[in-house]
Amino acid sequence: MRFIVLDIGNTLSKIALFEDDRMVRLSRVSIDDMEEAVFQLMNVEPDAVIFSSVKKNPEKHTGFLKHFNTQVLQFSEKLKLPIDIKYDTPKTLGKDRLANAVAAACTFPSTSCLIIDAGTCIKYDFVNQFGEYHGGSISPGINMRYKALYKYTDALPFLEMSENFYLIGRDTEESIHSGVMNGAIAEMKGIIEQYQMAQKNIKVVLTGGDYLLFERNLKISIFADPNFTLKGLNEAAKFQFTRQADV
Repeated sequence: MRFIVLDIGNTLSKIALFEDDRMVRLSRVSIDDMEEAVFQLMNVEPDAVIFSSVKKNPEKHTGFLKHFNTQVLQFSEKLKLPIDIKYDTPKTLGKDRLANAVAAACTFPSTSCLIIDAGTCIKYDFVNQFGEYHGGSISPGINMRYKALYKYTDALPFLEMSENFYLIGRDTEESIHSGVMNGAIAEMKGIIEQYQMAQKNIKVVLTGGDYLLFERNLKISIFADPNFTLKGLNEAAKFQFTRQADV
């Protein structure tokens, strides 16, 4: 099976081509360039296109898909998925969190997983060994922490993320870097330890735009994959076709 997968963000989109479980092409484009990028992939004659969007009105950016002679799937909790959603408010669940849960259940079957998506926010999501998604937690991402210190104080400067940070800051800038970076890393370590105490042999998965920063500093055994969300969308598309074949 061959699927085109779109992960539509606020300003940029990831576009991937999957052949069964293998991602054979990946590009990152602006929202304005998305139609052209998808058009260039259509010559492979995909079985379907699946898209996930953070936009409130995704049709504004995906309407062009109806002009292609292929099935289009919008990823959401309404699709039949290879996980059982136990979240109390599935309609409010972020599509990226849901896609990560699908990817975890399919990549590590019969295994409890903690998926950490380190991006604009840091999201922690739990799937148990029975493929049940229960939820997790959301905290500010790295850049959001820097912006908050600047926005909600009168004297602190706005700083860009830096991987050169110390435990003891010797001036205000070093102190901000220490607080933001060490604080986020300590938070992540602490949450992982809590899950490890509660769930024996839990698998920890790390993804998201800032995954490398945490991978370098956590110093624990984790599975890191920056394209985990895309893999979850591909698994969701595969599941639709598998169900159709079984009917």
